[in-house]
Amino acid sequence: MSSSIMTRTTLDIEKPILEEIKRLHDKEKKSMGRIVSDLLAEALANRRKAKTPVRLEWNARAMGAKVNLEDKEALYQLLD
Repeated sequence: MSSSIMTRTTLDIEKPILEEIKRLHDKEKKSMGRIVSDLLAEALANRRKAKTPVRLEWNARAMGAKVNLEDKEALYQLLD
């Protein structure tokens, strides 16, 4: 985080998520607030990245005909 000033708020967190946060608290020895802040910051950063449009490059070239479309027999042989 860019600021060391923390604000307090109340969140309703589903029980399985809270239990996982408590496990991380025990494992990492960080406050639960720090763990939640870190996880939210990571999730928000990933969400911003996911919304970045993918740049596509269009490659075009002449392909040439593989069969004479006016020749029905050649066309049917190709389709079989």
